[in-house]
Amino acid sequence: MSSSSEELKIGARLTLFLVSYMPLFLIMTVNQVYKKKDFLHWGGMNKKALLLFVDNFGAVTVILMFVLFGFIGLYFLLSNINSRIDNDGFFVKIVDIENKNSESISYLFTYLLPFLFQDLSDLTSVFSLAVLLLVTFIIYSNSSMILINPTLAIKYSLYSIEYTKENGPKKKGMIICRDKYLDEGDCIKIQKIGYKLFYAKAQEIKQ
Repeated sequence: MSSSSEELKIGARLTLFLVSYMPLFLIMTVNQVYKKKDFLHWGGMNKKALLLFVDNFGAVTVILMFVLFGFIGLYFLLSNINSRIDNDGFFVKIVDIENKNSESISYLFTYLLPFLFQDLSDLTSVFSLAVLLLVTFIIYSNSSMILINPTLAIKYSLYSIEYTKENGPKKKGMIICRDKYLDEGDCIKIQKIGYKLFYAKAQEIKQ
């Protein structure tokens, strides 16, 4: 049985969630800024100007902070996982494999829901959107959805595999890997990041 310490912590799960919604966040930001472009001028350093900025651009400012957190968090997360797989990962042989990149296309449909709350200067819409994203994050972070990430799909591929370790019994899991051409019989090095979820590197086993 694998230790739970090998699994991603809440900060890492939040990073992956934010990164998965990064395209949507950027679309929402551009949309809001365009709609409120008449307020994009210097109003001085005073209470009225500050309240006006918060009212029209407060939500998108928070969203951009999330995007920044996601970028920085992803850099450190991938660096940490690559270090862990080099030091603690183990080799397995792929017995059966199925590409799951199409799952990212299905995930994109969740982008449609936030467009029900298009006016990010309306407090009710912002609150509703926040609740929706919170519920989505709770579900996302406790399921295999954590590897379904449209943003990461640009460089990484998602696979469902059946594998063996040192001629042991066959096991199943989902992996995310930069190699887009894995096949049955390939040897990979994997590191556990969740229940039956792994980060993988394709490489030859050293003799």
